[in-house]
Amino acid sequence: MQDMTTYAPIRVALAGIRRIVFGLLLGIIPFALIYVLANSSGSLTSDAEGMQRWWVFVLVGVFTLVSLSFVLGGVGRVISAFVRGCYFRAGAEGMAIRVPEQGWFGRFKVMEYPYKWEEVERIMNITRSVNFIPIASELNIRVYGGKEITIERYYFSSSAKKLCADFLAVRARAGK
Repeated sequence: MQDMTTYAPIRVALAGIRRIVFGLLLGIIPFALIYVLANSSGSLTSDAEGMQRWWVFVLVGVFTLVSLSFVLGGVGRVISAFVRGCYFRAGAEGMAIRVPEQGWFGRFKVMEYPYKWEEVERIMNITRSVNFIPIASELNIRVYGGKEITIERYYFSSSAKKLCADFLAVRARAGK
């Protein structure tokens, strides 16, 4: 099998740093709510105002957990950027991909997907957009039996469109 593209650890680390920064910015909200609540003038005596104070604590907890999950997810991506042995290969017999897969709260595991061409139903490039503005690109591989593997764009150095075309060209040369 030949390498189709290279693993891009810099992109993976930058994606992690972006998540860390977003999580830290999101983490400012609970501290601002605590500050405002601590420095509010007047006493909260009625039930309705007491309920509002209770909701502030709920919001602080939710924003803290969400912020923490973004920060830890970013740390996990930065750490997974240094994984060795990641590849995107294809040949006459099939294809093989080895990349880290992200889990919850910064955990990851290295997943290896070796498939023969007879097992692969479809390979396609998916571009996600918001209001017709592309925001993300990914490689989607569907094998017979319904299993789908989605690999984010930041894992490889080539574009997802080029990588998809290269995989399909190798598959066509193999006659599958």
